[in-house]
Amino acid sequence: MKKELIKISEFQRRRWGENGTPQCPQAIRNHIRNGIVPGEQIGKLWYVDWTAFTRSDGNDLVAMVLKGAA
Repeated sequence: MKKELIKISEFQRRRWGENGTPQCPQAIRNHIRNGIVPGEQIGKLWYVDWTAFTRSDGNDLVAMVLKGAA
């Protein structure tokens, strides 16, 4: 599965849209650290794996399988 790593700002735009109220970047970084949102840190920048996020679609079981925890 090919990763599509996107910046947190792009994730906010795609996930909540132009008129939505997104979570702050710090909250998204914490979600990545805790494994809630698939992503990684490269250098000092944080990226969300958009491919894995869209495949999980909010389903916790699918997210665990994609992460390899199940």
